[in-house]
Amino acid sequence: MEETAPESPPVQPLIRPGPRVRVLAAGILVALVGALCGGAAAWSIYQHYGPVQRIVYQQITGSTSTRPQTIGQLAQANAASVVTIATQPVTAAELADGTASLVDGVVVRSDGLILTSAHAVEGASQLRVGLADGQGYDAVVAGVDATHGLVVLSVTGATNLNLDAIPLAASAPAVGDQAIALSRPASGGLDVGVGDVSAVGVTVTTATATGQTTLQGAISIGAISEPGADGAPVLNAAGDLIGVVDTIIQAPSPPDVTALSLSAAATLIASVSGGAVQTPGTFGVVSSYLDPARAAAAGTIPGALINSVDAGGPAAAAGLQAGDIVTSVNGIAMDATHPFDPASLGLSPGDTAEVTVVRGTTTQTIAVQVGGPVSSPSPASS
Repeated sequence: MEETAPESPPVQPLIRPGPRVRVLAAGILVALVGALCGGAAAWSIYQHYGPVQRIVYQQITGSTSTRPQTIGQLAQANAASVVTIATQPVTAAELADGTASLVDGVVVRSDGLILTSAHAVEGASQLRVGLADGQGYDAVVAGVDATHGLVVLSVTGATNLNLDAIPLAASAPAVGDQAIALSRPASGGLDVGVGDVSAVGVTVTTATATGQTTLQGAISIGAISEPGADGAPVLNAAGDLIGVVDTIIQAPSPPDVTALSLSAAATLIASVSGGAVQTPGTFGVVSSYLDPARAAAAGTIPGALINSVDAGGPAAAAGLQAGDIVTSVNGIAMDATHPFDPASLGLSPGDTAEVTVVRGTTTQTIAVQVGGPVSSPSPASS
């Protein structure tokens, strides 16, 4: 009789799985199955549709629209408001070799008001505005603010215009705000430059055809390469106008792009009504903002530091001197967004301003009457 080997006892696990271990194992199994299925599904989608592109939008701070916009979308939305201005008769040969006298401007009112820099149209023998849709109109100067380097043009020979206008920003730009410049280059299309506001309330000395002049209330925009075109509009991140580019900075030129004053532009535009223009006034000084840090280092207080006083001007007649620090005008404190400048303060020629001045250790209040406008550039006019 053949003997058979005894059966081996069943192998016992070293650790007998309890209920919790079994649940964990089941969870891991489900996760693995899900990952495999998900990977298979993703591979199927990739094969069918190709790679999925991730689109990143920039949320426009302060915009009334809830729809996200990229910089490109914002630029295209405002492209129709950027105009080209011919300041001299232009020939096809000049267009071909890039010597045509063409500058930029921006529509600021739908009935045909165009804002640009005074330098852009200085010495113009004609003014003709070209729109993005191919329409062209002659124009005349409707208002000039030489203190801030601004000009408003009005198109002629057209009725019932309804142009796309860019609204002015409700508040002045602040340091760190985004700035977007738009321009029409000689090659066609639209140039877009993006940077940040690096300084506000800047006073700059510029060179013109008739010598030097000083512009007040300017904005410096850093980290922007293009466009630096004369008269090009500069927008904030909500697509509202905060200034226009000026290109006549006296050498040595700062690396930043200089944009002209928003508040002065608003005053000039508002003054153009029915052909009657309220010319901007002047205090007859050059001033710069003395911020708290520099003031503290110098042992004084912040405000508008008077750099120079025009002989025979309103400030000189009132007794203001270079080195005085203006701390307030009619109760408005002088700071980066409120320079010592009539247009920025809503004052007109003939108005009297109560100016609080610190001279050394003495504080006094002086009445200064706003004077008439300084001499303006000589663009073609009506």
